Amino acid sequence: MRPTCTGRLVVLASAALMLVGGASVGTAQAQAQAAIGPITYSIEFSNPRESDDNDLPEPYGEVVVRAPWGQQTALWEHPDRDINTPTLPRYPLFGGAEHRYVPHPVTEVCAFVGEDDTGINDDDILADGCVPYTGPGPYTISAEGGSVTVTIYNFD
Repeated sequence: MRPTCTGRLVVLASAALMLVGGASVGTAQAQAQAAIGPITYSIEFSNPRESDDNDLPEPYGEVVVRAPWGQQTALWEHPDRDINTPTLPRYPLFGGAEHRYVPHPVTEVCAFVGEDDTGINDDDILADGCVPYTGPGPYTISAEGGSVTVTIYNFD
């Protein structure tokens, strides 16, 4: 009789663990699903090693948000144009926030951004990677040459 009673306890405990696990997965999926729609954000580029006339970075690359399956939406992108890469310490440049429609759930905020240095200097890498999306707030992605901070204000 004891093995049957113990077996029932194991089954009940397993069921409880499955329900708890399912609830946390469901919560994560609900948070990700809530991130579909217009996104309001701004981006700051930081290069502490910049030492030209204006001490401001000339970033190139891309900043994106990604879905769990890899689909991404670009928040900002710019090609490397050597001496013609524009100076951009912030996007949008003059304060405020930018808006973009994101047609998928968001699980990561990613930045792959270099900084153009002409002449004898090599380009710096400001950001190279992704961080998990957890809701509105700032997300800083760094590399050896600086950082990129994406502030997500909300999804409408």
